[in-house]
Amino acid sequence: MSIEQRLERLERIMLIQFKNVLNVDEVAMILSVSADRVRHLVSARKIPHYKQGNRTFFKKSEIEDWQLSDRIPTNDEINCKAATHIAINKF
Repeated sequence: MSIEQRLERLERIMLIQFKNVLNVDEVAMILSVSADRVRHLVSARKIPHYKQGNRTFFKKSEIEDWQLSDRIPTNDEINCKAATHIAINKF
């Protein structure tokens, strides 16, 4: 990647920080996936999005929430939940 390409990428990333509504390419950059992958997620209705004619838009806050939606619990959290379940449901 040339210096010019890197600078252009950095400019786009900086601009995204100040936007609330994003397009497919910007979401792809945030998620580090291809634009085709984003379109696939849209067609499968797996990512929150908006349509206006044939254009697709995304609310940045919804994309950030979506990224963090499938949290994996820590071992301590699992053990605590198991202990609570056992204490409540004694046989």
